Amino acid sequence: MKFNLYTIQLKEKDSISDIAIDLGIDLKILIEYHNASSQPHEWIRKDLTVAPWVKELIIPDTAENLRNLKKQRESPNIVNLVHKELETRYTILQKIDMKVSGSSMIDSETEIVWEFKKSRKKDFFNGNVKQTSHKIKYIKSMYRQLTEYMQRFNKPIENLVVELTPQGSVKTISNQSEIESEWKNLRKELQSEMGDTLEEKNMLEGGDKDFSDTLPLIKNNILYNLFFNEVFQEYNNVGEFVQLGQQKYNSQIFNNEKVNITIKRKIEKEGNIAKLKFYSESQSDKNEHLRELYNTKLREFLKEDYGYLLTWSLEYHYDIEKGKMLFCHSKIKEQASNSYSHLMEHIINPT
Repeated sequence: MKFNLYTIQLKEKDSISDIAIDLGIDLKILIEYHNASSQPHEWIRKDLTVAPWVKELIIPDTAENLRNLKKQRESPNIVNLVHKELETRYTILQKIDMKVSGSSMIDSETEIVWEFKKSRKKDFFNGNVKQTSHKIKYIKSMYRQLTEYMQRFNKPIENLVVELTPQGSVKTISNQSEIESEWKNLRKELQSEMGDTLEEKNMLEGGDKDFSDTLPLIKNNILYNLFFNEVFQEYNNVGEFVQLGQQKYNSQIFNNEKVNITIKRKIEKEGNIAKLKFYSESQSDKNEHLRELYNTKLREFLKEDYGYLLTWSLEYHYDIEKGKMLFCHSKIKEQASNSYSHLMEHIINPT
């Protein structure tokens, strides 16, 4: 047998299937792993026996670690989500509705398809997102032309490769040079079509900034934050709401002004499915800067008092064994007053 591999002693009356059950490993995986790591004369046979001279089985981890992982999986009070290699396809439904004085100024529904691959690279994981489709299913007609034009600015990041933190968020952009190169080619096309207005110049300069250093763009994008959220950790308080403290949200109705919000989390476990639920809301006493902006820029137009409120509900379903997202639903409602509100909703499903 090879050296530097984890093994478990095989006693005379031990059955291969009982060992798999004891360690919490799928029998097929145990057989494939042992046979791939040993010589043919040491292999587990089709009838689940081994030759008399085989005194140990080669296993993917230490027996102690495997048994501990089995206990965690079986415990109703512990959920341990860890990165796993996977390759799947996700369909994302995005809805946006911005209302002013009872009328929808922006009302859209977009369907996005991502091919996602997560692979291990030594001691970290890479995530590769490839956008294969971006369809506007519905949009208010007066905005359609502008929205379809702005879609072209997504082209440089249609293929995104990132290094992930142990918890699951984006640490670095691995293909930054390719993104910048793609933008430079796109920029030439756009520049030949555009005029010389200040607005058009600002759009190009914004692209120069976003695609030369794309990490801030990704970190400030709601969809990428949903997809690369910090969910990979061990949870010991199943069934209880836990306060996670304060964070900041980029306002959609106050031009990306920072909004102070509080977040609480609850995790539930149903068999091999982990359900993570988050609820966030704004803190009225810590967002007075928004009142000042409203009174200065919006009150005269809207003819009503300031009444800011933000609520955000977010739920994930994860396959614990595979470390795979099975479902995500995010709904963010933000209002500056009764007649000025913004609703953004995302639903993510594997296909």
